[in-house]
Amino acid sequence: MTRVAIQPVGTEAFRVIARLYALSFDDPWPEPSVRELLSAYGTWGLVALTGEAKDPAGFLLARVVADEAEILSIGISPDHRRTGLAKALMAAAMPRMANSGAVNVFLEVGTDNPGAMNLYFGLGFLEVGRRKKYYRRQDGSYADALVLRKPLLRTS
Repeated sequence: MTRVAIQPVGTEAFRVIARLYALSFDDPWPEPSVRELLSAYGTWGLVALTGEAKDPAGFLLARVVADEAEILSIGISPDHRRTGLAKALMAAAMPRMANSGAVNVFLEVGTDNPGAMNLYFGLGFLEVGRRKKYYRRQDGSYADALVLRKPLLRTS
C-alpha cells in the first residue's frame, strides 16, 4: 500500500471532500451540500493523504447520534482504488465511532458495487435490509442498496 496518513477533518475540508466526491461518484454532492453536512451535529470526516506530498486521495463521512453510527459516504479517487485506502479509512473510523458511544455502525452499498461489498463483508458487516432501486445510475438504470450493520467495540 502507498504511504498513507488518515486525518480527521471538519467543515474546513468541504472543498477537498467535494472534489474527491466528484472523482468518486457519478452523482456527486456539490460543495454547499458537503459543507452543510459536515456542519451537522455528530457528523465528521476523515481524509486519506498519500505519498510524501500528502495528496488527498480518499474520504469518509460519518455521523454518530446517540448509540448509532452511520457511514454516510466513502470515496476513493480512481487512481488510488484497490490500494487499501478504503480499508484504512474504515479502520480509523470504527474506533472513533465506538468511543463516541455508538454500539452499531450502519451503511448502505449498491448491489452493483462488488468491490465495496467485498470490503464491508470482509470487515464483518452483515446485511440487515435492502432498498429496491435506491441508487439511480448515470445511464438511467437503478441499483438496489444493501443496508449493512456491524457491532462496534469500544477501545478505551
